[in-house]
Order: sequence, then C-alpha cells, then structure tokens
Amino acid sequence: MADHLVDHLAEIEDRLAGRVPLPDHWHASMITTAADLAPFTEQDLDEARSRLTRLARIWTARLEVLSQEQLDHSPGAGWTLRQVAFHLGGSVYYADAVGDLSLRR
Repeated sequence: MADHLVDHLAEIEDRLAGRVPLPDHWHASMITTAADLAPFTEQDLDEARSRLTRLARIWTARLEVLSQEQLDHSPGAGWTLRQVAFHLGGSVYYADAVGDLSLRR
C-alpha cells in the first residue's frame, strides 16, 4: 500500500510542477516477490504503522492546499487529482487480503 501511495504522490507532484511523471514499473499484484513472503513481526507492524501514518499526513497536507478547481483539474495526462485521491481510498484490496495483523501473535 505504501508503494502505491508513494507512486501516486510522485505522479501528482510531477504533474503539478509541469513535469511528465516517471514511468511506473511497479508490478502490483501481478507477481509475488521474496519480500512479499518475508516474515512480518510485531516490530515490523509498528514500523509500518509509523510509515503509513506519516505518509497519510503528507497526502493530507498536499491535498488540503489544493483548491476545488485544482482537485477537479488534470494537469498533464491522466485522472483529475481528485480521481487519483479517490482511487487510492478505494485501494484497500491488499490490506483486506492480509487482514488485521494485530490479531496475529
């Protein structure tokens, strides 16, 4: 999920700056990597929560300064910035597939 958020945040920042976003080479759920199969400990969960909380704050800060017109505009190619934000809000498949890790001990 964090990778997905970072990819779209970079896309939005590039588009707002008038740059063409870097191509996305992320394979999403099309492949399973060794990192996907790595053990996930309680400490990993704490670190993931910290990173995702910080990333959510960055997203919030970015979106809060945009006007309604900017949110509904599409600088460069692609969805409007509002559509990108809603796309991410609906991208909970990975988290739902894993489930509540705090229940696993």
